[in-house]
Amino acid sequence: MVGIMDPALPQVYLEQLFGGSYVKDPLSINAVIKNFVLTYSSPPYLYNYNNPPNMDLLIPEDQSGIGTVFFWIGYGEMAIFALLFGLLTFRRSPEKRTFHLLTTAYLTISALAYYCMARQQGSVALYETAVVTTNHPQYRVFYYARYVDWFFTCPLIITNLCLLVSSARSLWLGLVFSNMLMIGAGMMGELSTTGTRWGWFAFAIVAWIPTWYSLLKPLRKYARDKAPAVEKTYTVLMILTLASWIVYPVIWIISGATHVISLNAEIIIYTITDAFSKCFFAFILLFSTAAIEDASFRDPERMKMSQPYSASTIYQGVLETKA
Repeated sequence: MVGIMDPALPQVYLEQLFGGSYVKDPLSINAVIKNFVLTYSSPPYLYNYNNPPNMDLLIPEDQSGIGTVFFWIGYGEMAIFALLFGLLTFRRSPEKRTFHLLTTAYLTISALAYYCMARQQGSVALYETAVVTTNHPQYRVFYYARYVDWFFTCPLIITNLCLLVSSARSLWLGLVFSNMLMIGAGMMGELSTTGTRWGWFAFAIVAWIPTWYSLLKPLRKYARDKAPAVEKTYTVLMILTLASWIVYPVIWIISGATHVISLNAEIIIYTITDAFSKCFFAFILLFSTAAIEDASFRDPERMKMSQPYSASTIYQGVLETKA
């Protein structure tokens, strides 16, 4: 049955199209409208009551059910660990609070990002044009709040590692810059709805290479020269960081770039990976008391010591000098 369209129906369609708390991307909305019209090519201003349009086509795939639960889990774990380590900060002497302050800072940022995403904010709905997928909708919500989180937290994690091994300042600055470049390029890739995304992905991988090399080579050497406790802690943190950070580009490919997995699956995997790369990382670092003690002495050349040193060896040297 075909009849005159109910005047209220266009308003219903517009409410579906412009609903939600995500940012409305004009190009994506145009693509959705075009797809909607092509799918239901009824005569102008006529409505087929036997085959009404599926208004789900106007709604992007967003978090639901288990995805929302994991956003709240991510918020809870980041907030609890941030509070825990924030309180532990005051139990350290002022000159030994640096690691606790940095860790509390990046966990707090992550907690705010997860709260933002759990409330369906910090997101934009994008219509995929580069890849036609039958597994999951081409119209999907992208949570850019996650990249805002990473843009600040990844450099802070790197800073913790550089401080732990007392690396050169130039190396630290280079790693911070390359990490920011990597995160920025990755976000631009996910914001792209065409093949341009793969160019951005290539830029992100190139910016990622210095981090991998530095974690495996120069920073590891700094840790070896520092003290046994520092070397042991750094090795564990290095393995944890490399193992968790390699998951992110894989999820970028199979979720944001190709929609092979659902948005809820993406949320679950990212939340679990963040727990390891941030919370578990922080737990290992801040409870490695001996390593933090030894990391407080950051100038081996000035101390004129030819062997790996620690807080205890320096203290012994001072006693010998006074004697």
